[in-house]
Amino acid sequence: MSNEISISIVSAGVDSPEWAELLIKSIRKYTTLPHEIIIIDNGSLPENLTWLRAQKDIRLIENGHNEGHGGAMDHGTILAKGKYVCVLDIDSHVQSEGWDKALVDLYNSNGRSRLIGCVGPDHKPLHPPLFFFEKQFILKHGISFRHIPNVSTDTAQKAYWDIKALGFEVVRLPKGAKVYGCVGDEIWLGEQLLCYHSWYGSRFCHNNPAKRKTELDGYSIEDFLANQAKLFTEPQVREILAFGEQG
Repeated sequence: MSNEISISIVSAGVDSPEWAELLIKSIRKYTTLPHEIIIIDNGSLPENLTWLRAQKDIRLIENGHNEGHGGAMDHGTILAKGKYVCVLDIDSHVQSEGWDKALVDLYNSNGRSRLIGCVGPDHKPLHPPLFFFEKQFILKHGISFRHIPNVSTDTAQKAYWDIKALGFEVVRLPKGAKVYGCVGDEIWLGEQLLCYHSWYGSRFCHNNPAKRKTELDGYSIEDFLANQAKLFTEPQVREILAFGEQG
């Protein structure tokens, strides 16, 4: 197999060291194609970057400021060396071997598909845990993933309509049965489980006292921390975290 990078896996985050470690180790464990990992950090405290800075197999881009999730997606897409780009939320992780090959095969199974995302709620077509696309198509057509106030309701929503306006299709993956039983979504491709995404993993900013929130959507930080603790004791999560330190 060629060592040329096939897929660039991009994630953007801030002050989420435990989630970043879980994501990166899951990529190491389950990814089968030649790949690179790009982490765009949107201004974390130095102590929250200690583990990431020690990893030699990732490209860590320290912005020093927050350019937003969509802005970081654009940034990572430009930096990507792979033909394909997969953007995963920092508080997600992949759950099955060959998840990357399954996405490539799905993308190429329909000559009209130009973006793979996840089914969103009623008020927006996409939910952002996972986006998969071909780098040159996105750059050629000037498609941006930035959130634009009064135009798009969230990251990548305008990209969805821009791709549709060009006459192409967007594949939306469903949320399926939960293996962990934790608060969050688990995304499936047919019979294959792809990834878990915590609803609140990075939103409480619990690792940054200056930004720490106590409640979101009626969900308390105590509830969040209990859910996070439960997730991190799941056998598969413990297996992932024990896998492949790259110091």
